[in-house]
Amino acid sequence: MTKRGLVIGAGGVTGLAWSSGTLAALEAATDWDPRTADLLLGTSQGAFLSGLLASGVGTDDLLRWYRQELPDTHPLRSRAVRREQPERRRKVPVPASPTLLARAVGPGRITPLAAMSGLLPAGSGSLDSFLAPLAAVVGTDDWVGHPATWVTALDYDSGRRVCFGAQGQPRPPILEAVRASCTVPGQFPPVRIDGRRYIDGGAHSTTNADLVVDAGLDEVVVLAPMAGEGGLFRRVAQRQLRTECRRLERAGVKVQAFMPTYDDRALMEARPLDVAARMAIFENAFASR
Repeated sequence: MTKRGLVIGAGGVTGLAWSSGTLAALEAATDWDPRTADLLLGTSQGAFLSGLLASGVGTDDLLRWYRQELPDTHPLRSRAVRREQPERRRKVPVPASPTLLARAVGPGRITPLAAMSGLLPAGSGSLDSFLAPLAAVVGTDDWVGHPATWVTALDYDSGRRVCFGAQGQPRPPILEAVRASCTVPGQFPPVRIDGRRYIDGGAHSTTNADLVVDAGLDEVVVLAPMAGEGGLFRRVAQRQLRTECRRLERAGVKVQAFMPTYDDRALMEARPLDVAARMAIFENAFASR
């Protein structure tokens, strides 16, 4: 029996819309339910989406979510409780983890992107609103029921990649693992888990597909919302994706990698904060696969 893994990369709210539409289209075309993947690996928004899949949310729910057809009682319609934010004094921005820069050279060096992330100040934004649907599905204290759900993050002091949920790796509450994985440096404050600070797993790689090389899989489906032709960051993500896919293929794993089309990218980059634009991104990805 073929063992298949699903890797969902980083991409923010537009990447979530594209990934959701792509998964819905894949299931419609092949009858493969992504919830049945033998392993789910998510980075940033991919961790959020993997958490939903691992908790039983299917592509039909995602389709109805983006088409605004879900009842108010559905967990995906949940909203965060507004919390009063303490008044903050303006401070001179300082690097949140400047020692990471030194780890970009010498033995055991970290990726340039991880090193540069340490130069950004600690953000002050909140992910509560984004994570509210997942919180409604899984609660705040538990992992998910899927036996192999992995969530990537970056240790903000060592610069090392961490894969929450993998064998021998920490397994905090899933909501905190996903929060850490979604913590874009400079936008949100690092997440503390067992005394360590963590940020977005995308600071190491936007996909991190190489983590499943030794997972005993026959086939891996990779969704890479940030890869493809375009600006510098897309080209970097594309290069990382190719390197990771080659490692999988050398290990005898069949890889199916999906990236946004030209039309997808145009929609994703035009109005990233517009809810209507996200619906259009979903529909375009759903129709074009």
